[in-house]
Amino acid sequence: MHKETPARWWATTGFRITLLHLALTLLGTLLLAGIGFWASSRFAVQQIQAEIERDAGVLLNAGRLGGPASIALSIEARIASDRSGTQYFLLSGPDGGRIAGNLAAAPRSAGWATMGLDAATDESVLLALGTPLPAGHFLLVGRDLAPVRDLESRLIGAAGWVGGAALLLALGGGLVIGRSVVRRAAQMERALAEVEQGRLNTRLVARPGGDEFDRLARRVNATLDRLAATMAALRQVTDDIAHDLRTPLTRLRQRLESLEGPEAEAAVAECDRILEIFAALLRIAQIESGARRAAFSNVDLHAVMETVAELYASAAAERGQALETDLAPGVTMQGDRDLLAQMLANLVENAIRHGREGGRVVLALRPGPEITVADDGPGIPDTEKPLVFRRFHRLDAARSTQGAGLGLALVAAVAELHGLAVTLEDASAASPPGLRVRLKA
Repeated sequence: MHKETPARWWATTGFRITLLHLALTLLGTLLLAGIGFWASSRFAVQQIQAEIERDAGVLLNAGRLGGPASIALSIEARIASDRSGTQYFLLSGPDGGRIAGNLAAAPRSAGWATMGLDAATDESVLLALGTPLPAGHFLLVGRDLAPVRDLESRLIGAAGWVGGAALLLALGGGLVIGRSVVRRAAQMERALAEVEQGRLNTRLVARPGGDEFDRLARRVNATLDRLAATMAALRQVTDDIAHDLRTPLTRLRQRLESLEGPEAEAAVAECDRILEIFAALLRIAQIESGARRAAFSNVDLHAVMETVAELYASAAAERGQALETDLAPGVTMQGDRDLLAQMLANLVENAIRHGREGGRVVLALRPGPEITVADDGPGIPDTEKPLVFRRFHRLDAARSTQGAGLGLALVAAVAELHGLAVTLEDASAASPPGLRVRLKA
C-alpha cells in the first residue's frame, strides 16, 4: 500500500474557496466601480453641457437685441468675470476672423464638439457648442473638461482604496470560510484514518441539524456501523468455523496416528496440510481486518532480518545455497514484529525453495525502509507476476512442490497492513533471471 501524499496547499478546497471568494469580490468591485465611474463622469459632463447651453442662450438673446456688437460685449464681460479659467468663447465674422473671445480659432461646425486647446502648461480638452448666426457670423461657447478629468482621477484613486479594502476583507472572509472547510475535512480524514488503522469504533462528529458536512458525517457513521456489524458477524462465522472444523480435523489426525502403514501416514500428512491451510487463511483474514495495527510498535528491521537469516541458513545449506545478507544497521519502522518476521520468513523460504541449487539467496535492507529478497532461480514470467499474490495461485513449475499457494498472499496482506509496496522484478539479465522481491515504504 502506498502512503498518501499530503495535498499541497494550493490544491485544497479551502484555497479554492478563498480564491473563488476573492475573484467574485474583485469582479463585483470592478463592476460597481465601473458603473460609479461612468455615472459620475457622465453627470459632470451633463452639468457642463447645461452651463454651456445656458451661456449660449444668454449670448444669443443679447445678439437678438443688439446684434454681434452686443454679443461681443457680453463675451468680454464673461471672460473678465471668469475666475476658474475654464470658460472659452469665440465670435467670428463671415470671413472667419475673430471678433471677440479668448479662442484664436475654432472649427465652424454647428452642434456639440470636443477640441484640443494648447495651453502653456498642458493640453486641455474643450467641450464646445457651435451656433451659426445671421449674416455669416458664428458663435462658439466652450468649457474646459479639466474638472471632469480631475473628478475621474479622484474616482479612480478612491476606487483603488475601496477595491484594496474590499480585497483584504474578501481575502480574510475567504480564509475564514476556507479554514472552516479544511478543519471539518481534516477532522473527517483523521477519523477515517483511525478506522483504516483498525479502530472500527471511531465515529465522525455530527452536530444536530448542522450543514452538509454533518449530514455527510451521519451517513459515514451509518456506513461504519454497518461495516462494524458485518465485521463482527464475519468474526463470529470465523470463530464458528474454527470451532466446528479444526476440532474434528484434529481428532481425525489423532485417530489416524494410531493406525499404521503408509496410507495412514499419508492421511496424517494430508490432515496436517489442511490444518496449515486453515490456519493460514485465518491469519490472512485477521491481518486484512487491520486489527493488528493497534498493537504497532517500533521494530528493529535489522535485528528481525538477522534472526530470519540465521533460522534459514541451515535450510539453504541443505540445497548447497549461500544465504547472504546486506543489512544496513539502525533501520526501524512502526509495525508488528511477529508479522514482519513471518512475512520475511515466507519470502526467504520461497527463495530457497525455488532458487537454483548451489546458488545464492541475498537478503538486503536499506533505509527507507527498503527490503529485498533475491534468488537466482527461474524467476516468474511477467504475465504471472500480478497473479502470484492471489490466494491458492501457484505457478505450473511449483505445483510439484509442497505448499498451498498462500505464502505470497500472506506477504501481500502483511505488506498492505504496514504500508509497504511490493514489486516483483527479475534479479538479473542472465538466464535464468532469478527473482527479486522488493518491499518499500
